[in-house]
Amino acid sequence: MKVIFEGYFNFIVTVASLIVVISQWYLENIEGLVPCNLCLLQKFSAQAIFLIYLFKMVTPKLKVLFDVVGMGFVLFGLSAGLRQVYLQNLPKDELPLGLCDMPFEAIFSLYPFFEGLQKVFLGSSKCAEEQWWFLGLNIAEWSSIFFSSILTIMLVRYSLIMFKGHKYN
Repeated sequence: MKVIFEGYFNFIVTVASLIVVISQWYLENIEGLVPCNLCLLQKFSAQAIFLIYLFKMVTPKLKVLFDVVGMGFVLFGLSAGLRQVYLQNLPKDELPLGLCDMPFEAIFSLYPFFEGLQKVFLGSSKCAEEQWWFLGLNIAEWSSIFFSSILTIMLVRYSLIMFKGHKYN
């Protein structure tokens, strides 16, 4: 276990996020699914995690900065995924009238960045649609599992570094 967390942590996170990014590309370009705005936030988060940990593997400096930024994107993606799962479990008459139907770029050209994020996180009926299933779970649930798994691995790794004296690499 110590060898896995010390030597292969960055590789595991990079490969896992690469699998998610390839899956997102497949669903968008081969299956023809059009992602809603919350899906786009999850997509961008997974892509950012892939790039951050890829750079961390090849760059010996700034490891702490990469970890902090990576943790931020993991938490951001997890919050978007959990929000979408919440919206999917609401009754149709209780769904908010958010801006998920509006194009992603248009939201951020009309509103300041944080207000645009607030509008996207509000969600709408398009964000509550479940278009694709795999092993009984939809895309938002799989996304939440991915981000939760990465977060759990990170927390276990950092607790081993802090309490067991594992080496930080």
